[in-house]
Amino acid sequence: MWKHLTLKDRETIEIQLKRWSKQNEIAKVLKKWESVISREITNNSVFKKWSTKKEYLALEADHKAYIKRYNAKFQSMKINMNTELKLFIISELERKDKITSPKTIAFERNKKESNKKLYISYESIYKWLERPENDKYRKNLLYKKWYKKVKAQKWSRIIWRNPLEMRTDEANNRTENGHFEADLVVSRKGSKYAILTLIDRKSRLPRIHLLKDKSSKNIMEIIKSEKEKIWIKSVTFDNWMEFAFHKILQDSWIETFFCEPYHSREKWSIENLNRIIRRWFPKWTDFGDYTQDEIERVCNIIADSPREILGFKTANQVHFS
Repeated sequence: MWKHLTLKDRETIEIQLKRWSKQNEIAKVLKKWESVISREITNNSVFKKWSTKKEYLALEADHKAYIKRYNAKFQSMKINMNTELKLFIISELERKDKITSPKTIAFERNKKESNKKLYISYESIYKWLERPENDKYRKNLLYKKWYKKVKAQKWSRIIWRNPLEMRTDEANNRTENGHFEADLVVSRKGSKYAILTLIDRKSRLPRIHLLKDKSSKNIMEIIKSEKEKIWIKSVTFDNWMEFAFHKILQDSWIETFFCEPYHSREKWSIENLNRIIRRWFPKWTDFGDYTQDEIERVCNIIADSPREILGFKTANQVHFS
């Protein structure tokens, strides 16, 4: 278990430095990583009176470290001490008309706040959410801490698959619009309805379609019809059999590529979009209860929400600028 350096440890560092010992030698004496010793000396050294050089002194270093830990603790306390700030964070986390996260909340708050002493960092919001009494607000976060590991399967039944190694540099490096990722979000067990999700790899522009029929041919025809509205150069799929008729797109001059089985990390943009969509449509949802217009409304909210990865611009601004 990792422990903070004690005053006794810092006295040892001070004595060893006066003996001109190297940092790796000090690390061996204290049984710590060399990087720990390096950070300690760099961050907690002080200027001695009438001197232009920093010097490591154990008492001053220990006090300096204490102040840093106290301030770090105070950052999360700042939210509880400021009722207006606390209510602002809670209201932003619970919004359904906009995608929010601690980073975007901190950015929006600090942009409006003129007093720098009242600025809040996204780390402070995360720390505040970690407190047991704030569990009810933590459920509004997009990401969970743990992921279920799935045993990888090394083959796919889909024929004429193009691996990701064949994808162009423009698509891989996200330097050009028109290269999409696709996936399905299914209804609760027993329902035949689903939604088809598409996202542009560069601009993160989403497209969402309600599916009454999950047949591969129907899905490919919907993607093909999207080409009339926005330019589609390529689409990356996973290995669901619903994407088996991808040759329909190839015949329409749309390149198709496939991830390795159980390698969802190779198309994380669409996986993140699906996670965002679940804010409005939880896992027990039956998409048969919704219309395409209602699905489109959610799509527009996502497309018009500022994203940190886009420099706090919206997907519509980036794609159509």
